[in-house]
Amino acid sequence: MRILFLIFLVVWTADFSQAQDIYTLNKSKEFASYLFKSSQYELAAVEYERLLFMEKDNDSLKIALVDSYFQNGEIDKAVKRTESLYPSLIDFSNPMAELYLQMLVLGKKFDRFDKNSDNLPIDHQKRVVYNLHRDIMAGNWQEVETKIPQLSNSDHPSISGLIRLSKQTESFKPKKPWVAMLMSTVLPGSGKFYTGNYKDGVFSFLVVAGTAFQSYRGFSKGGTSSTVGWVFAGVSTGFYAGNLYGSRKAAQVYNQNYWLEIEKDAEAIIRASY
Repeated sequence: MRILFLIFLVVWTADFSQAQDIYTLNKSKEFASYLFKSSQYELAAVEYERLLFMEKDNDSLKIALVDSYFQNGEIDKAVKRTESLYPSLIDFSNPMAELYLQMLVLGKKFDRFDKNSDNLPIDHQKRVVYNLHRDIMAGNWQEVETKIPQLSNSDHPSISGLIRLSKQTESFKPKKPWVAMLMSTVLPGSGKFYTGNYKDGVFSFLVVAGTAFQSYRGFSKGGTSSTVGWVFAGVSTGFYAGNLYGSRKAAQVYNQNYWLEIEKDAEAIIRASY
């Protein structure tokens, strides 16, 4: 009788211990999910790493862990962790494949994207969208303009915003540096006006005109040997040359800033769609 009681006690203890483990595991998953949903991504990643140690083959935990790093802005770490969890591309689940491409797009890891995207288990239409996102983040707007019409009927949340940006880029008229220089050659400061830098344009005009006038006064009073005339002539020439260079640079900066704003808007649209 005593032996039967001991056997019963051992079996009951084992079952109770297993139930406790399951309960603790489920509670840990709930806690990790709470951390993620409350945007505590760094802490969520720590919790998911611990959970994944206990359930190494749980795909949902793998995705949640990688997404925690991704949402925390640690894209490099997220990509490396993904590749360590899935040694082969054929091991990727569909959700993980999509998350992986999203990270490669926003992380601008275009070499990895080009190498792996065609071998991942993703629906063709979604693959086309990710390829579009890749070209946009790479600044290949000529490619984008050819691909956008093919996606006009797509229900992907990023398409309408990207179509709008594509139309903006088509209508964009870049400022020409040589035009800005030519204008400032004729009328100092006018090249800055051409690029929208009105305050700089006025300043350039006043400085060049003011120093040139002082040089003229100096030569008028003291002739060609006037020290004041030559000093102001040198200053005026320096400002005039700087005005030409500055006008050329202003046109280049204007164009660069335009494309930086387009890239910023495109990234916001793409990120929001993920």
